[in-house]
Amino acid sequence: AFGVSAVNPCHTNLCCAPPATAAMSMVDCGGHFAKTCGECPDGNGAVWCNGDCKWFSLTGSEDNGFCMALGGDIGPAGPWYLSEFFISGVIMLIFACFYKQQVVNKIGTIPRIFNIAGRERGLFACFSNSDTCLYTTFCMPVVAGKNYHAAEVCGFWPGCILTFLGTYSPFYCITVCIRALLAGGVQERTGHKQDFITNCCLSAFCMPCEVGRESLEVDAELGAEITCCCQVEIQNRVVTEVQNAAGRVMCY
Repeated sequence: AFGVSAVNPCHTNLCCAPPATAAMSMVDCGGHFAKTCGECPDGNGAVWCNGDCKWFSLTGSEDNGFCMALGGDIGPAGPWYLSEFFISGVIMLIFACFYKQQVVNKIGTIPRIFNIAGRERGLFACFSNSDTCLYTTFCMPVVAGKNYHAAEVCGFWPGCILTFLGTYSPFYCITVCIRALLAGGVQERTGHKQDFITNCCLSAFCMPCEVGRESLEVDAELGAEITCCCQVEIQNRVVTEVQNAAGRVMCY
């Protein structure tokens, strides 16, 4: 009557209270509605992802992540995430097959007798070894699988697959606990046992460095030197034990 047009206070794709006929095709974001859970945040992060939806972030960030339906819809970013996950999985599998043939099948396992534990490495010890650093940066599941195999706490393939699926998926918290248990088994064989809580913290916040440190300790027990790409040299058992004893005493 006064020449003022009605303005919809809702966003283009977000509605505060959709008509009953439209509600059937929309999801409840918790305070507002959208066509899909992926559209709920509208640039506002986790605080706008509620109701029928759940926020998902690999890093725990409330700004960088995905809003997905409780039933499993991960919105418009879903196809991209799944394709990247699949491609990286295929590449990792191909390399793991080559690594197992060239490295794991040759190094064997840590001896249960006539085995002197070498010196304990620091958390960032892998930075002093360029080959180990590269392996853990780009192929951490493969290195973890090798460590589990050598310590006989888990087979190479189960350890490798479990680490990959758990680390690069929404199940990271579960992976941290499993990793802490397996790491404890490895530490018993290398002679550097740590408590479960410490292993959980290291796995949660420093897993690549922890796997790299573990790899150096396992390799020392095996007397193996693993270099890029998948080259391995194994020295005499007696020489290995003498070096481990000297390194433990003199801390070199």
